[in-house]
Amino acid sequence: MSSPSQHERYMRRCIELARQALTSGDTAVGSLIVDRDGLVSEGVEAVGARPDATAHAEMEALRAAFVQRGSRDLTGCTLYTSVEPCIMCAYAIRLARISVVVSGARGSDGGQAVSGHLVLTDERVVPNRPPPLVIRDVLAEECENAATRRSRSGPGGLGTD
Repeated sequence: MSSPSQHERYMRRCIELARQALTSGDTAVGSLIVDRDGLVSEGVEAVGARPDATAHAEMEALRAAFVQRGSRDLTGCTLYTSVEPCIMCAYAIRLARISVVVSGARGSDGGQAVSGHLVLTDERVVPNRPPPLVIRDVLAEECENAATRRSRSGPGGLGTD
């Protein structure tokens, strides 16, 4: 597992990616995937930039990682995201067998019965796919400051993350 300083370094990069999304008029979310050798892929929120409701930063990072590694199995990888994954992204993370998820700002699930965090952590949700280790609140305040500028449920956004 990575050290706290590594988590902060990668989360700072997620914040930079989130700012890129914001500059493009999108929700401020950035994500990246690393393995033991370093950076595998990055993702910038692009739901508003493209007519694609699935273009969340985490999904973009996953797609790029699948291409980079030539496989949909990302066992041993860590996914970093500036905002906790939504249900869709959490499910895709589980299917990809990501081993560790590190998030910054908490999602705005609003107490819903099913949340991205639940999808990540409940082994019954995706049988035969072990839940990843979840580390929350890394640079949470900095991530929150970037994320509150525009939420996925706001104008141009889709859903909550």
